[in-house]
Amino acid sequence: MNDTYKKALVIGLGYRTGLATANFLAARGVDVAVTDTKSADELADIIAKLDPSVRLIAGNQEPSILDEGFDIIVLSPGVPRSIPLVREAEGRGVPVIAEIELAYRNMKGYTVGITGTDGKSTTTSLTGHILNALGFHTLVGGNIGTPLISLAGQTTDKTVTVIELSSFMLETIDTFRPDVAAILNLTPDHLDRYSGMDEYFAAKKRIFMNQSDDDWFVYNMDSDMLMEARDEYPANSLCFSIDNSGADAFTVNNHIYYATKVIHFPVISIDMLPVMGIQNVQNVMASMLMILALHEKMGKLLDPDRIADAISTFKGLEHRMEYAGEYMGRMFVNDSKATTIGAVEMAVRSIGEKGILIIGGRTKGDDYSRLRDVVREKARGIVLIGESTEMFASIFNGMNYTKAADMEDAVVKAMRMSEEGDMILLSPACASFDMFTDYEERGKVFKECFNKLAGGEISWT
Repeated sequence: MNDTYKKALVIGLGYRTGLATANFLAARGVDVAVTDTKSADELADIIAKLDPSVRLIAGNQEPSILDEGFDIIVLSPGVPRSIPLVREAEGRGVPVIAEIELAYRNMKGYTVGITGTDGKSTTTSLTGHILNALGFHTLVGGNIGTPLISLAGQTTDKTVTVIELSSFMLETIDTFRPDVAAILNLTPDHLDRYSGMDEYFAAKKRIFMNQSDDDWFVYNMDSDMLMEARDEYPANSLCFSIDNSGADAFTVNNHIYYATKVIHFPVISIDMLPVMGIQNVQNVMASMLMILALHEKMGKLLDPDRIADAISTFKGLEHRMEYAGEYMGRMFVNDSKATTIGAVEMAVRSIGEKGILIIGGRTKGDDYSRLRDVVREKARGIVLIGESTEMFASIFNGMNYTKAADMEDAVVKAMRMSEEGDMILLSPACASFDMFTDYEERGKVFKECFNKLAGGEISWT
């Protein structure tokens, strides 16, 4: 902890991160204030968990708050640097850092940083799972749901901390330097915050900006934008690809291969993976390369068979290409977390011959027409739900689509449109807030509807 920081302002009292940050600083003797645009009544449950010494400034984020004189500003994830309070702080020369940066400055051991548009949580969890299986003291946190600051005190010189990082978090790092970093993919997202893809990508690339010659970077060779920027990457870079055997990890003959300087050898059969979908094949390759790179940095040898054994015991994450069950020869898959075009593209490509796609919700300003070709190729039928129904009806004009009133209606109509051997895939491409509290509730309702269908509570004939 930098002892020159006597007085800190935390911006954003989120239930996890803002709370953890304020309490972390207070426990170390820092005079802490936390500000949030919500009222004290709205924040009552969180306030009850705050260290008593922390001062709350509720319903106010005016720049005049800075007149108290703070040594450092810590932003909770999602708080944009563009708000007047932050701009004023920067103008006054007050350091503004992310919670991730604060945590990093107080951590020991090795760090693995993972970003990208889609697949971050699965890859972060998988990487942590494999490292645990290999005997490392492993912690997993960041954007995945556990604030990194809450893990800092648990680290030792031998700890490996695996961190999921959003572009928002990376915007305000300073010294953060992962021993191994990865950008999994890059497709349009958060363009309500960024002026375009170049600015969004620039935030992602900050993950490797402090890396040195003995650190490692992993990237997706199948992404045109990531490939075009490869001259910017650190010297120690590894890449993965679904089908390009020039990559350091690739697939051929239904196996994932790893390339050394002298040979290519198979690591694991795709049929043995406990997670489904093309994107999860990429996630597995990314995890594999990151762990091999970490061993290289540590000067340790690793038997790839041990990685394969660990991968085979990974259970995957709920709502991400999650197998919900099978009914009358149809496989039901819950991919409710797929709220970006890129995630849905990969999910739809994972359908075998043909399938039924359930899609829709609250749009995010993306160009959803990009889904037209892949959906036409793979979808026997399309079921439209939510506020986006008419928009998708226009996009999929001429294809076999129908409209559903709710999730139960969608499952029934998907069943009627399907044939034996089809996948029935919920991959919405949209936010859930028009019909559900979040993507988790949407996925749970989908699974409940499947269970009712399979149990005979819902009739589809």
